[in-house]
Amino acid sequence: MEQLDEYFTGNLCRCTGYRPILDAYRTFTSNGTSNGTSVDNNSEVVGGGCGKADCCRLMKTEGVYNNGIATTTDTTTTTTTTTHDGEWSCREGRHLHQENDFTPYDPTSELIFPPELKVRRDLDDEYLVLRGRQVTYHRPTSFTHLIHLKHLHPAAKIIVGNTEVGVETKFKQCVYPVLINPTSVKEVTQVTLTNTGVQVGAAVTLTTLQEALILHTNSLPEYQTRVFSAILEMLRWFAGKQIKNAAALGGNIMTSSPISDLNPLLMAAGATLTLNSTEGGERKVALDQHFFTAYRRNIVQPEEVLVSVHIPFTTQNEYFHGYKQSRRRDDDIAINEYFHGYKQSRRRDDDIAIVNAGCCVTFLPNTTTVSKLSMAFGGMAPTTVMALRTMKELKGRAWDASLLEEGTSLLLQDLPLAPSAPGGMIEYRRALTISFFFKFYLSVRGHLSVSVPSLVPTLTSDELEVTRVHTYKHPSSAQLYEVVPEDQPQLDPIGRPRVHTSALKQTTGEAVYVDDIPDVKDQLQAAFVLSTRPHARIISIDESRALAVEGVVAFVCHRDLTEEQNQLKFPFDDEKVFASDKVTCVGHVIGLVCAEDRKTAQTAAKLVDITYEDLPAIITIQDAIKAKSWWEPKTIIKGDVNKHLNNNDNNKNNDNKNNNNLILQGEMHMGGQEHFYLETNAHLATPGKEDGEMEIYSSTQNPTLTQMQTAHSLGVDANKVVCRVKRMGGGFGGKETRTIVACIPICVAARKLGRCVRVALERDEDMVMTGGRHPFFSRWKVGFTAQGVLTALDMDVYANGGHTIDLTASVLERCIFSLDSGYNLGAVRICGHACKTNLPSNTAFRAFGGPQGMLFMEDIMSRVAAYLNIDSTLIRQRNLYQTGDLTHCNQLLENCTLRRCWQEVLEQADYSTRCQRVRDFNSNNRYRKRGLAVIPVKFGIAYTALFLNQAGALVLVYADGSVLLSHGGTEMGQGLHTKMIQIASRVLQIAPEYIHIAETSTDKVPNTSPTAGSASSDLNGMAIVNACETIMCRLEPIIASNPKGTWKDWVSKAYMERISLSSTGFYKTPDLVPYNFEKNEGRIFNYFSFGAAVTETEIDCLTGDHTVLRTDIVMDVGDSLNPAIDIGQVEGAFTQGQGLYTMEELLYSPQGALLTRGPGAYKIPGFQDIPREFNVSLLRGAPNPRAVFSSKAIGEPPLCLASSVFFSIKQAIAALRSDQQQQQQQQQLSPVFRLDSPATAERIRMACQDFITAKIETSPPGSFKPWSVRV
Repeated sequence: MEQLDEYFTGNLCRCTGYRPILDAYRTFTSNGTSNGTSVDNNSEVVGGGCGKADCCRLMKTEGVYNNGIATTTDTTTTTTTTTHDGEWSCREGRHLHQENDFTPYDPTSELIFPPELKVRRDLDDEYLVLRGRQVTYHRPTSFTHLIHLKHLHPAAKIIVGNTEVGVETKFKQCVYPVLINPTSVKEVTQVTLTNTGVQVGAAVTLTTLQEALILHTNSLPEYQTRVFSAILEMLRWFAGKQIKNAAALGGNIMTSSPISDLNPLLMAAGATLTLNSTEGGERKVALDQHFFTAYRRNIVQPEEVLVSVHIPFTTQNEYFHGYKQSRRRDDDIAINEYFHGYKQSRRRDDDIAIVNAGCCVTFLPNTTTVSKLSMAFGGMAPTTVMALRTMKELKGRAWDASLLEEGTSLLLQDLPLAPSAPGGMIEYRRALTISFFFKFYLSVRGHLSVSVPSLVPTLTSDELEVTRVHTYKHPSSAQLYEVVPEDQPQLDPIGRPRVHTSALKQTTGEAVYVDDIPDVKDQLQAAFVLSTRPHARIISIDESRALAVEGVVAFVCHRDLTEEQNQLKFPFDDEKVFASDKVTCVGHVIGLVCAEDRKTAQTAAKLVDITYEDLPAIITIQDAIKAKSWWEPKTIIKGDVNKHLNNNDNNKNNDNKNNNNLILQGEMHMGGQEHFYLETNAHLATPGKEDGEMEIYSSTQNPTLTQMQTAHSLGVDANKVVCRVKRMGGGFGGKETRTIVACIPICVAARKLGRCVRVALERDEDMVMTGGRHPFFSRWKVGFTAQGVLTALDMDVYANGGHTIDLTASVLERCIFSLDSGYNLGAVRICGHACKTNLPSNTAFRAFGGPQGMLFMEDIMSRVAAYLNIDSTLIRQRNLYQTGDLTHCNQLLENCTLRRCWQEVLEQADYSTRCQRVRDFNSNNRYRKRGLAVIPVKFGIAYTALFLNQAGALVLVYADGSVLLSHGGTEMGQGLHTKMIQIASRVLQIAPEYIHIAETSTDKVPNTSPTAGSASSDLNGMAIVNACETIMCRLEPIIASNPKGTWKDWVSKAYMERISLSSTGFYKTPDLVPYNFEKNEGRIFNYFSFGAAVTETEIDCLTGDHTVLRTDIVMDVGDSLNPAIDIGQVEGAFTQGQGLYTMEELLYSPQGALLTRGPGAYKIPGFQDIPREFNVSLLRGAPNPRAVFSSKAIGEPPLCLASSVFFSIKQAIAALRSDQQQQQQQQQLSPVFRLDSPATAERIRMACQDFITAKIETSPPGSFKPWSVRV
């Protein structure tokens, strides 16, 4: 399992929530079991059994079920109960797969490494030189040749893993004519043990370094290897296995990155570097404060080669510890020198540091007097720096509280940070340096209490918690669902956990995406020319330099279209295919370069010269509010708000808690989110030979929009354009409308040139061009009783829509329609403003505006609870909806299962018991806190645009009995095609294997609605039912005449009798009534999906780091069509929401340029971020009469439940603030406080106000130009 965890580090998934991936791969491990279970290092079973009904781990022994889990063989139903100790027990329906269904192991099919690909030493030891048009690559085999090449080419880059140079050449357009690979030179690839330490060749990979240090750590005395242990600990968080296999130690040093994880450790440890050159010979330099001279600059001369790095042993008077608990041995008593390494990043694993540090201290023997102190920090300057004054002033001081106090003050002087410094987070980064020093101080005190116990008392329990390092624990999980009735035919797949139809193809890499379609003759590749200004007039466009590049065929821009054709008509007409007279955001499409290959096109696109005249720009919501820059506001009014909120002063007349007219007011900002679908925008346009035809293969959720807009821009009818979608590698709403900004231009180019044109955006291009989830801001005033029952809400919400309206109006409507979350609000006035700014247009994203509106409401509930000093769970419960209630939009709630979900999740999570445990933990821990939050969800299902609530299908039955199914939905990994096949299988009463879905295409099903809004299964499923029932009706006489026949018999007979075996199907959602804002009436939604979640989180109050300990979810999906897919959707949506609320942060410059482009700067959750225990239960016995086969939509609602992570974090912060208030350290800490989303490590830490944050001075807004702004 440890190997599996290491290899998964750094691998990202946006769809699954990681649990299914871990479950699958665990079945291949020696100590793992299936179904989300594993065996930990102490040989204790974590989770359930192997999946077999007779698993020994689940057998009953002396009246007790092993592992606390009872499984019976009764398959008639699924029940979920909680035992007295909080363990789960269930009857079947717990495992989504059975291990005994796997293909039996065949030793003869064991995979081997292909012999043809094995390294051949005879070839590998030869000198190699490759000469290209721009670059020459050398691989010398001797040290003499290596330094000779560097002498001949001083500007040459020495590469091993190419992890830095590759990024620079691809994204920074750097050109390095000469590259030298030294991996065949033994002098730079060896690890040698010396009398004083370990000599590591500069070209030694991090994996080799790791293996060598582990070997020496296990074989040498512990006191000698403390530096090694610290480096090993840092390498654990450094990168994934694949990166460590390629990246070299020397590269970490020579790139001179100010946030290198290893440089602070090496610098603090006193590492020595060996350099060599042809003329200068060998020289040794210390890796100290003089080595780095400027940003990514050092003292190494151009002709010199870094040969090796000497990492010294620690002595028996020295201790080195790399942010982990070290091994304890008897000789630890004599330790007089201590070393610790620290790192804080946005994501725990495989992420660059915000701040890191290496700290080393040596004491005079048998004293607490400092004889030497060494501290190096990254992320606090353009280079890795040492705290020189602190090191000097603390020498000779006793290691006591006064040293801590003076050390923190000195560090703030040693490590100043300008308010405009790159990277931002100024106060947080400064606080981290002190937090690290405080952790170091306590860790060293803990060791001193052992080595000189008469001088230093032992650490208290909460101080020991500070020194505890994060340890990854293999996550466990459980999935519960209702099994199908015993009398359901085995042929009927509805309700059964069936495998995704593309699962095997995707696993093996055989699944075809747009960029996998083979190149065709005369094909061209395209690259975009994008605006670099947020708002400016275009004075001129000069493409001459681009056209001069060999291989470039054409430049396409607004000049190739009429003004009418250049105007995008769908969904609105406020945007152009190509910017013509002005640009209105950074990333605005100006033109397109077409070339023979992708690299040439990308290079040439950067040579197109644009002359601008800058215009005033609106970037943030606050800018928009000031300028009143928005489209028409939308307002919901219910009841008399003023009657309950006639008090203008916050908290006025609230002193009496028995007052039934209490009032609070506040504000909250919620950041946006990047879709980060793993397949970026990819499109292929093939012009027809006649009649202006165009065929498009597109990665889009909206084939009809693509078809219609292409037809408009090409000046042809829609019947001349066909858009095909095989599958997408994720969409999440980002490919609903914004794909046209990439797709339409290549269609224009294909028509102009008469050649096939394709484009696949780079990740940074996709992020800049296509927008994301809307940032929102709210101002509110709420009325409530002393018992916490809401009486009124008055709120203004603002959405940053970007430079065009796109779907912002609909997103805003969804926000205000969903803002009640699961609560009866009383009187309401909610006004929504769609702000027009100079950012790329924000657009649809999973759950539309629901997460923003619900978060604002849940924040109000948490503040009301904090004000009243009542458990927030009780406040929420007192306001929950129930069947028969009217929403704030006056829609009647029917079959409302919200309270059932709420009660079941409380029981499943053993909420009451764990509440007490959290309180106990918080009372015993000062610097770590836990929070436990319960959050409901009520999510309306239907498009708020009435006309979209329709779908079509086409069913073709062939004479051999096979069925080709087409419908209007697109497959983006969510399992829609799988469910549609199951639905057709039930109606046609045939095995799913008879049915195939080839693609979604506008020439099969016309006028399709986008695959969005969680409604696609409902709409397309009913259309398929309609088409299949038509065919079955035609077959009735055939079946009646031969009731014992087979499907193939009946189909063959029908064909021979000339009975039509094809049918279209259609469905429109009944009973929907458009919403009337003036009257506050209408039936907006077909029904509501309900659910509830309980999440427990632990935070490190000193760094802002957090760990999700456990999440329990109960979700109402009606009668599930496919429990495996539905549970996967719950987990995937929750994990994406977890990123939204805690980690994913889009940062923009004051000029509107996106700063967080790509995975290096923008962080989505990884394997180690999911809850350590993740339990999902589908509500049983809750059929939904308003959707296909009594099911419910599932794609979006669970995302909103991830706010339970946010509010558990907020509760943990509140516990810390309560402590500080009681200790009178911060007398102004109100229990009612604002925490904006996402709850990043920065926001968590700075909300945990303490003696450290009190020392950090802040610069007043307006006195400096910030590196980034909150949009």
